[in-house]
Amino acid sequence: MAGYKAGERMPASRVFCEELGISRNIVLLAFEQLALEGYLVGRTGSGTFVANTLPDALLLTKKLKKEPKSDNASYINTEADVYPLPLPAELIQRNSARETVIPFQNAIPSFEDFPFAVWSKIANKVLRYFNLSHLGYDDAAGYLPLREAIANYLRVHRAVNCTAEQIIIVNGSQQGLNITGQLLLPRGAEFWLEDPGYHGARAALVNAGGKCCPIPVTTPDGLDLDYAKKHYPNARMAYLTPSHQYPVGGTMPACKRLELLAWANQNHMWLIEDDYDSEFRYTGKLLASLQGMDKGGRVIYLGTFSKVLFPALRIAYLVLPTVALANHFRYHKAMLDRQHPILEQLILTEFIQEGHFTRHLRRMRILYKKRQDTLLACLRQYAPQLAYSDMNESGMHILVWLPEHLSDKAVSELLRQEGIIAPPLSDYTLTNFKKPGLLLGYSAFTEAQITQGIEKFARVVNGLI
Repeated sequence: MAGYKAGERMPASRVFCEELGISRNIVLLAFEQLALEGYLVGRTGSGTFVANTLPDALLLTKKLKKEPKSDNASYINTEADVYPLPLPAELIQRNSARETVIPFQNAIPSFEDFPFAVWSKIANKVLRYFNLSHLGYDDAAGYLPLREAIANYLRVHRAVNCTAEQIIIVNGSQQGLNITGQLLLPRGAEFWLEDPGYHGARAALVNAGGKCCPIPVTTPDGLDLDYAKKHYPNARMAYLTPSHQYPVGGTMPACKRLELLAWANQNHMWLIEDDYDSEFRYTGKLLASLQGMDKGGRVIYLGTFSKVLFPALRIAYLVLPTVALANHFRYHKAMLDRQHPILEQLILTEFIQEGHFTRHLRRMRILYKKRQDTLLACLRQYAPQLAYSDMNESGMHILVWLPEHLSDKAVSELLRQEGIIAPPLSDYTLTNFKKPGLLLGYSAFTEAQITQGIEKFARVVNGLI
């Protein structure tokens, strides 16, 4: 209060009226507001006074010269089953930080080519007709029209046998993996994991209490089924990327899929089919999903919109073999976060139903193939001595092999210092795959960015060979 000290009595309201030339109602409203904010206090029979402790003083905090001695981390229950995370510290930090999209970050769609005008138009329409029915709690399984749209898409394009009642909307594929592990993997049970493979799946299933069994990947067929059956015949679950093995590449052939399904049926094993980027196949006909070939109800199908639209959308989905099992997942999802936010689901539903989703996929397949061709041509021109995977019929990255004497981690770090992101293959490897390599994503970058990036990439790598 300028001009008045703490605890000082305020003049009567009529004094302010006369001095300021304003009505008494305005002065009374001002007094009332200042009292609500804590600047004035009224005392019966005595008048109105400036508060002894002003709110401004409470808002001011003294700058700490140094952090408190106490370490909050000491309060973490280190005996909890989920601590520590079963991943190296650098991977945990990388997966927890904000990502800056620079060449050659992998598994990132082209943001510049996303149809923002269409998406915004649908969003405006959704908000315009947003009604009271959307303000309460919705089905924990997800917005029903969205699940129906996903089911229709999967039946036509991925030969997935399902209805909307078998689908659970989850907050990204990682939540889907966590729920699956917690509900279906007994504590202490073994699970197969492709090696190299997706470390997020390993973290989720180990956190659920499972014992990881790394299974070598045989190119181009994917997981070595004979090795898995011989060394870990009692495994209760397997995580697979049969349509496009991540990160090495390759597609599991139909005969091997049938053999895997037969083993799963005979041994009561659950199969998690992560179909993360099957939409981006550039040559040949895409095989039907593993789920579509499953007659015994052993496959949990996992799909995501992060790779085909944008990661911030945080919408993925599980397809369960039966409605009864889907209901168990639905109950578990409700206990985790009750439901996925409704607004994004409404927009995505319209986006799919109006045909924009399939049109966008067709455009991106053409664009990403062109960018892949540019990347391969640049590698041949600027780094001809390097070999790279020939399994590039689909996906959003290629795998470049390094000479045996080089450490892919060390090369990756040198490239990072030069502003190039090239994750090392060893980050995805547990025991069975020792050849050094780097992952180069291309889907998010223009041809000019790819060319400039490979020139810089080649200068660093060629200097080490």
